Amino acid sequence: MNHPDEHQPGKHLSDIEIAEILALDKVKISQRQIASILKCSRKAVQDALATYCFETFQGHNPRREYKRKTTEREDRYIERALKQNNSLPLRDITNIIGLPISENTIRRRRSEAGLGSYIAAEKPGLRAENITKRLEWALKYKDWTVEDWKRVIWSDESSIWIGVNPRRQWVIRPPGERLNRKYVKKAFKGERVKVMVWACFTGERLGPLVVCDEGGIGAEEYEDIIYDGLFSLVDDLLELPEDPDTIQVADENTFLFMHDNAPCHKAAHILEFLKENHVPVMKWPAQSPDLNPIENLWTELKARFHKRFLELFSHPSKSLEARYLYGEVLQEVWYSQGMELVEALIESMPRRVQAVIDAKGGWTKY
Repeated sequence: MNHPDEHQPGKHLSDIEIAEILALDKVKISQRQIASILKCSRKAVQDALATYCFETFQGHNPRREYKRKTTEREDRYIERALKQNNSLPLRDITNIIGLPISENTIRRRRSEAGLGSYIAAEKPGLRAENITKRLEWALKYKDWTVEDWKRVIWSDESSIWIGVNPRRQWVIRPPGERLNRKYVKKAFKGERVKVMVWACFTGERLGPLVVCDEGGIGAEEYEDIIYDGLFSLVDDLLELPEDPDTIQVADENTFLFMHDNAPCHKAAHILEFLKENHVPVMKWPAQSPDLNPIENLWTELKARFHKRFLELFSHPSKSLEARYLYGEVLQEVWYSQGMELVEALIESMPRRVQAVIDAKGGWTKY
């Protein structure tokens, strides 16, 4: 069965098809089901329902037939050119093709070939050895359950740009109101203020969020972070429960610390420090942010922090007082997010592992 969205590109609905859509909608069939029945896109169904009314619908005269501007051979040539020059603007591809046809015609042939224009996915470069290590990692943990993954202490650093909205912003506004203050996405270009943070969590609780000193994280700073951040979480994990019916989350033999291959993490004295303190460390494959669920927490944290920034501050500031306040708000936002997303991310780990295996160590959708 075809997927509902796998319709013929550029296909126009006939009067009969529109009548069928209106009739099916009248008897409360969902738009997704209608699209599946008629083998068209849900957008085509939505457009038909928005344009026509069941009670007043009348068919149109047959569409005028226009002579096609390209032959089948030219269509194949156009499709090859589109695929071979997929990173170029359509205007440039039209010039490369060199046929006496317009950019709009090329756009239509692109649609007919089932091709679209999308923002390219950004993924870290993977060398052959990276791919091998990723696959080895996935095979090692392929039989782990969600309960196993809850024992991992996930950690990472991230940069927060103050006053910068990390998400594309859409607004609903009347025509002609583009520059109305309440519809404008505000950007603060004059002050570029960055705050570096480190955080960790397990499947059972959020660990600390540590606001780092200005200037980045070196090996010495990272040792302090381990003291202040990791060890405080480990102490909480090893603390005996007050309620005798409460199950202890972990002990020194069961938790596993995850950090990536940043230079400060791999410094000799850091490795020795972790070993001396009996911290078991997961061997992490390089270039693998898609395997670390904390990346998703960063995305959420940055969006929620930016919302709080707009509520509390008028513009970014580099002053020590402002940086202290930003740190307080970041910690407030971190701890207020709850565990719902964390639990969902931990539950995704078996799927992430399988995705790496399916990709033979290559990129995944995560």
